[in-house]
Amino acid sequence: MPKAYVLAQYNLDDAEKMGQYVPGAIGSVVAHGGAVLVAAEGYDCREGSPSTHRTVILEFPSHEAAAGWYESPGYQAIAHLRHEATSEGSLVIVDGFAAPGG
Repeated sequence: MPKAYVLAQYNLDDAEKMGQYVPGAIGSVVAHGGAVLVAAEGYDCREGSPSTHRTVILEFPSHEAAAGWYESPGYQAIAHLRHEATSEGSLVIVDGFAAPGG
């Protein structure tokens, strides 16, 4: 079973509110078997015209684990802080690559 990744891209509008969100978010990710791979502002864009400035990539052992994290009461209790701190963004869960026949 391939790993799964959560990709969040957004513009930060309220750093104080985001500061309240981050510790709880990291704790909830770890509690669901996940890890923070990327949490960065800015990027080296080679194609396209991205409309957001911040990127976060989380890794989970499976799609089910990633969805379980997002839907968990612990994460949902703090998700409003991210929504209030950011604008023009998205959060998606994608499955990792599994080679055919592998």
